[in-house]
Amino acid sequence: MERVRPAAGYSSTYGQACMHCYKAKCRCVPSPRADSCERCHRLRKECLPSDSARRRNAHRSEESDTRIAQLEGRIEIMLSAMQSMAGSSGSSAEILRLLDEERIPLSTSRINDTPATSISTNPSISRVPKPATDPSPMVQARIDLSSPFPYSPSPPEPSLRHAEECLEFFRSQMLPYFPFINLIPDITAWQLHQNRPFLFQAILTVTTFSTQKRLARSEGLKRILFTSALLEVQSNIDLLLGLLTYLAWSTDAFLGRADLVSRLMMLAISLVYDMRLFKPLRLDTILMMTITQGQDYGGDQNPSDETVADFMERQRAVLACFVLSSNISSHLGRIDALRWTPQMEEALRIIETNTACLPDKAFAFQVRLQLLKQKAAHIREQNEIDRSRTSTASATTSMPGLLYLKTLREQLHGLISSFPPDIVQRGAFITHAHYVELYINQLAYSISCDSPPLNLSGPRSDGGHLPGFERLKCLWGSVESIKSWLDNFHKFSPSDLVGLPFHFWSQMILCVTILKYLSVLEDPAWNRQDVRNTVDLVAAIDLMIQKLDRVGIESSLQCDDSLFKLLSKLLSKCRVWAEARLSRASQMQDVEAGVNQGADPGETSQSSSIPDIDQMMWMQSMDLENDQWFEEALNLPSPFF
Repeated sequence: MERVRPAAGYSSTYGQACMHCYKAKCRCVPSPRADSCERCHRLRKECLPSDSARRRNAHRSEESDTRIAQLEGRIEIMLSAMQSMAGSSGSSAEILRLLDEERIPLSTSRINDTPATSISTNPSISRVPKPATDPSPMVQARIDLSSPFPYSPSPPEPSLRHAEECLEFFRSQMLPYFPFINLIPDITAWQLHQNRPFLFQAILTVTTFSTQKRLARSEGLKRILFTSALLEVQSNIDLLLGLLTYLAWSTDAFLGRADLVSRLMMLAISLVYDMRLFKPLRLDTILMMTITQGQDYGGDQNPSDETVADFMERQRAVLACFVLSSNISSHLGRIDALRWTPQMEEALRIIETNTACLPDKAFAFQVRLQLLKQKAAHIREQNEIDRSRTSTASATTSMPGLLYLKTLREQLHGLISSFPPDIVQRGAFITHAHYVELYINQLAYSISCDSPPLNLSGPRSDGGHLPGFERLKCLWGSVESIKSWLDNFHKFSPSDLVGLPFHFWSQMILCVTILKYLSVLEDPAWNRQDVRNTVDLVAAIDLMIQKLDRVGIESSLQCDDSLFKLLSKLLSKCRVWAEARLSRASQMQDVEAGVNQGADPGETSQSSSIPDIDQMMWMQSMDLENDQWFEEALNLPSPFF
């Protein structure tokens, strides 16, 4: 049947264009001769009809129209349901259920320059959601995590329901232990993904407790960070908060990736500098940058556009960067902590007086604790400088540092007594305080370690203290601090341990290490048996192993490669060594004459002193998944064993 062409001068209707016009996506206008179109006549081409091809496409178009109509109908149903449930308490859960049933894909995109909703923890939440151990089970309702970024994470996107579980678990079980973000209770995963996409990705990563799955997700997080912070040279609060979240609950330091933690911490510090959170820019700097950049430098931070919530968010971020950099500096080395400034002191004062947000009091307490620890570390640095300037380190030159450390210890006790008793997770913060006291005591010991042994008949120093007695007092103070730390640790329920940040586990390992040294320390004035009677090393390790083994059971962690399994493995191997070493030390102590003759010179030299906590570099090489690391650490006379 011959195709009916429209009149000359009028475009062909849909499906009636010739083959050449159809392929070129051009308007097909029949020529007056009616045997071809004007375009084919002008180009001197044979005008061929395309009835068969267009009929197939028309059929596909009909199917698409039908599918679109079905989807529009479902969307109408969903909108009606959402409007009818608006204001009801169970609306969110019902909407999630309908989304899963209707299988409507949620495609979200990043909203640029949209201020985030103010974010505050709700520690009073009693319901403990199931931690996100396996993000692989998928439903059709998904959050498109790849839309804001050029690189998508390696693992599949989680369902909306799963994302809500991750957010709720982070908000109720993890954030209260380091409350540097103010997540309001009613913010949803979808809203957080829109306003803080990188922070949202970091939360999904730290709430994945399987080591292998977390590593896969962290690779995707690093690709996003590399693209945003380095290729696109972005500096914004979303990147900073997400990076701090990942660092706070990172497990990389225990998996042979301490160098990565240090590098990411340096990147976070650079973001703080670049966003001018560290200190305000000088006027001459602003003028010079404006001239060289050809624009108003810093104009994106107009104070008039900043809300109170935005201001508080930035203050918490810079203080969190200080706490994490200080912890990573002392536990892993390689970097220096963010320098404390008057602007940071003012930010801390603002956080302390913020009565509208109860978690801010706990966060300010954490910052004060870390500030005392950092001041003590500064004393160690000054003492090392003084020693390098003199050929011999006398007891007299150590006294100013010892007196200052004594002042810090008194300030610490005053801070602990002022901490509000009604703060949720108070035990975790007091545990941190005991570690800070251990740090100060060990530092005082290292300063006075060159003093002669305790001799009551010897001359007093200028400060009126016996150097040997001061050293002995520091050692016993360390024993008491470790005992207090362990007593608080035993009060944690296994489900509470899941949400603790990384520095808590570093503290646990370092407490066990120092207790090992104190239990076998060879010093004329030191009674090792009193240490064992006060804190038994083997018994303490046994209790920690039991607690860690119960974490996976009572917290419903559906994985066999969590950090808690690896820490339990580490402590189990430490127990075998500790039992043999303590038994041998007891036999040597019974035979006084054989202490120096029968002992290995290398072991004697190592057990006769205790290194600074900051100088235990074995933390940088720790890899709890590597059996070779365990073999080298157990067999070689390393600082750890």
